[in-house]
Amino acid sequence: AGSHGKKSAGATPQNVTSVSTPTTRGRATIAGSPTSPQGGTTLRSKVQEKIRLVAEDGAAGTGANAKQPAQLRRALTFRDEVTDAIKSATDEVGQFIPLTPLTLVYGVTAIWLVIRLTIYAMLITPGALRYVYAYFFDSRIIHRVRYGPNRRNYLDIYMPPESAAAQQRGAKKLPVVVGVMGGAWVMGHRSWNTQFGMRLLDAGVILVAVDYRNYPIGQVPEMVEDIGRALAWVRANITTFGGDPNNTVLHAQSAGAHLSALLMLEHGLMEAQGEADPRKVCSFSGLKGCVLVSGPYDLEAMQPHLVARGLNATMLNSLSVDGDLAACSPQLLLDSDEWREVGEQVAANLPPIHIFHGTSDKAVPSWSSVRFAKKLQDAGVANVTEDIRHGCTHTLPIIEGPLRGMHDMQVELVLPFLLGAEGAKERLAALPRRPRLLPEFLVRLAEYVMPY
Repeated sequence: AGSHGKKSAGATPQNVTSVSTPTTRGRATIAGSPTSPQGGTTLRSKVQEKIRLVAEDGAAGTGANAKQPAQLRRALTFRDEVTDAIKSATDEVGQFIPLTPLTLVYGVTAIWLVIRLTIYAMLITPGALRYVYAYFFDSRIIHRVRYGPNRRNYLDIYMPPESAAAQQRGAKKLPVVVGVMGGAWVMGHRSWNTQFGMRLLDAGVILVAVDYRNYPIGQVPEMVEDIGRALAWVRANITTFGGDPNNTVLHAQSAGAHLSALLMLEHGLMEAQGEADPRKVCSFSGLKGCVLVSGPYDLEAMQPHLVARGLNATMLNSLSVDGDLAACSPQLLLDSDEWREVGEQVAANLPPIHIFHGTSDKAVPSWSSVRFAKKLQDAGVANVTEDIRHGCTHTLPIIEGPLRGMHDMQVELVLPFLLGAEGAKERLAALPRRPRLLPEFLVRLAEYVMPY
């Protein structure tokens, strides 16, 4: 990786870089019950309500009734996928037309950022076409499997060749990664996991790429609910596809990392207080690891950063209930009365957590991960790894790196949890070399115009 701080392939990386962090003096914290003194519904109570809903529904409509992989392939044609994609895009984009709502929510500067993002997309398109083609035509991908009753409750399953044998009774099951993409809470799609999924296919690992409701279709509680439903579905059904539910890692990036961290801590508190049955919902203690990449874990602290970039800081308020950013922030959840009461029990049940960030990230400053990792450690969570990569941007691990044919940052992060240090080292060494997909000058130009 050169200046991007490549880690040894087989081991979980240790602390890399110390980054200065802004002060938190005078900041609000979460206190007391998730119900307000006036008896109203707070964001935390709504998040907990959504988690209970997942528990009550369980994996309704799944489990023994899940379709077999071959049935799913026959059920969905290319025309179905394209038609659904067009309909979904029309429904969602229609909510942002005319452009005025976008300006009001994000600020005038957002229009310039969108223009830059469009130019960026045009520059990387020649290299990305390989993944676009693979997403629609690679027979190893099972598309649009429904995991819940809500809009955008779909997932894609990337099935390596070994999965056919693994589906047989008594056969050894394959390791699994659940991928939750980012997208600033407004423009994520499960297909953004394609390059990650294609590389995991080479490694003999199943990827489950998860969609969730974006804003304005849903707010933070609905997004958390969807991720919870997806994890419950994987736990109940992945053996049907040859996957091992007991050898599963959650990999979440950017907004997906924020939502996954919030779900992990809130669900842990509810489980410790007897309000969530781990037998009905995927308990995070059942995961081999949780990899959080470039996430914003304190939305209150993010507001000054957005203002400095010329964005309307109130856009974060629209994601929450009544603008309660503290309750949206997994880092601040560690200051709650509930954590002080049962936090030790929650910490003991959390999986190993690997927190990754780049020092050149313009979208989410690396201090977000530095502070969150330290807060977790101070709160009693022992198995936390802070992995800060010098020179790494928000999109390098997921876009520019693969286009350059660089080493596989995302794969390197998850394999040690699934295969152990030595097994991961051997599997990485056996992977076919990734080809360069775009000339260096185009990659550098794309990085220059990229707003994130």
